[in-house]
Amino acid sequence: RQDGTVEKATQLLLNYCYGHANSSTLLFPYSNGVNMVNHHSAKANVKLRWREGSEVIPHSLNAKYMLEMVALRDISKGEEIYLDYGSDWEEAWKTHVDNWRPDPVDVKHYAHKMNTDANFSVIRTLEEQHSNPYPDSIFTSCYYKLEPNAIDKLKTTKQSVGTYNPSMIAPRNLRPCLVIQRRELPASSSREGKEEHNAMVYTVHVLNRPTLDAAQRIPRGHRHFVNVPRNAILFSEKTYTSDQHLVNAFRKEIGLGDAFPEQWKDHKTAK
Repeated sequence: RQDGTVEKATQLLLNYCYGHANSSTLLFPYSNGVNMVNHHSAKANVKLRWREGSEVIPHSLNAKYMLEMVALRDISKGEEIYLDYGSDWEEAWKTHVDNWRPDPVDVKHYAHKMNTDANFSVIRTLEEQHSNPYPDSIFTSCYYKLEPNAIDKLKTTKQSVGTYNPSMIAPRNLRPCLVIQRRELPASSSREGKEEHNAMVYTVHVLNRPTLDAAQRIPRGHRHFVNVPRNAILFSEKTYTSDQHLVNAFRKEIGLGDAFPEQWKDHKTAK
């Protein structure tokens, strides 16, 4: 650091990657479902091998390769798939379990729990958050999709506030937002004649997330939307605050064993 202090860095990209104790090379699997296969040394029913036709170039770290997961025996329908992660991984996991203690400083808050907790059913406005803030790792997100010509319509009417459309509620439309105001709708009566609990709607300032297409980016001055329902607002976790970023999280690559190419073993001794 600039102040002269030294902070110990830890490799994040380890879990569910494949490697070897004697190598600095780490293989990141780019395939659906690889993180669903759990470890079991005694009940392993699949193994990893190089796909036929994969080319491993001798004496080079540059290679064309593809791994495939193959069954070691007949696997019944509904039976769980197990892979032996290797003795190094098993020993590291046992050590982690035996020695793990909660970090009293690095307390984790989970957005998905807050989204289902009745204590957070009413979203705090920005003003309220000054005196009663949410955890540092949490921010509010809203479902919003920029409809064709929506901004042109706002410009034509010289408005900076639009009305929310409930059809926008879809995972692909989630983006950061700031809750400016909320108001309570008049109570309505149910079919049985009972008065139902008042619902809240919100005025939000919708932000652009980095990965949005240009066509979905809202220009400045046209980001306020009213009558946003509560189910269109979620709590989300900030970047770099997931479980894998906890200081005392478990991190260990899966061993490839004998399948790991000799030419990639650039460490003479195991760490």
